[in-house]
Amino acid sequence: MVFLQDIYIKLKKSYFSEIGYVVPLRYQSGFVHFGGGAEVQFIYKEFLKDLSKGSKILIIGVMGGRDYFFLKYLGFDVVAVDIGKQPDIDPIIMCNVEEELPFESDSFDAVLVGEVLEHLKNDVQALINIRRVLKKNGILIVSLPFYNDWEEGHMRIHSPESGKRLMRMGGFTIKNYLERPGILWINSFNLFQHGLSYLKYLITKKTAYSFLINSFGKGEWVLGHIMLFRPIRRFSKHYGGYYLCYKDDIFDHLKVNKNLYTS
Repeated sequence: MVFLQDIYIKLKKSYFSEIGYVVPLRYQSGFVHFGGGAEVQFIYKEFLKDLSKGSKILIIGVMGGRDYFFLKYLGFDVVAVDIGKQPDIDPIIMCNVEEELPFESDSFDAVLVGEVLEHLKNDVQALINIRRVLKKNGILIVSLPFYNDWEEGHMRIHSPESGKRLMRMGGFTIKNYLERPGILWINSFNLFQHGLSYLKYLITKKTAYSFLINSFGKGEWVLGHIMLFRPIRRFSKHYGGYYLCYKDDIFDHLKVNKNLYTS
């Protein structure tokens, strides 16, 4: 086991040297482990492709550091907020997104909220707070797990449609949406891709991670937009979705329900 751990550390060190990342060891696995990890970099990069370098991005919840270090590597000005201290993340601001965010209005070009909203009691208020600090033409990126009640910290159990309604409740319109996994996660895929990277490393002193991340990410991007696979995805414990949103009028849920249920 120690031998395999040493190989894994060596592979990660080689990979980050190849691509020029500077990532603390404690956060590196999120960049090479698939299944809601490494391939998500491709999806976020597609969502953010129209932003120029230096654009200001707010991350709500550090989530293992992957998104923070990845966006810094892409050249963005990244600020993170969290409810507790996270080592090696700087700048990071301690606050609760359900309360007032300590930023001026219209401060950020993009806000990233990955696997956070389902943990919040006041999720709509959190989105309204995010909406305030987002620039007029800024973008919001949200990821949510679906039908997931196994984690004690989950306050809400979402479906694809409830997620869409939640975005509208917070004052956002959805411009792009895709689901994960593309079809089904293959549990042995990580073992395969680590093995392939090790084999390539023995021959060339370089890993196969860059090629695999780009290829698998592109596949998830394409297949994730095909809703025909939704019944199959529901069998996966990784089932979830990604929402690319822009600011809009706040949805009047009382008016809708009044029209539906009164005469």
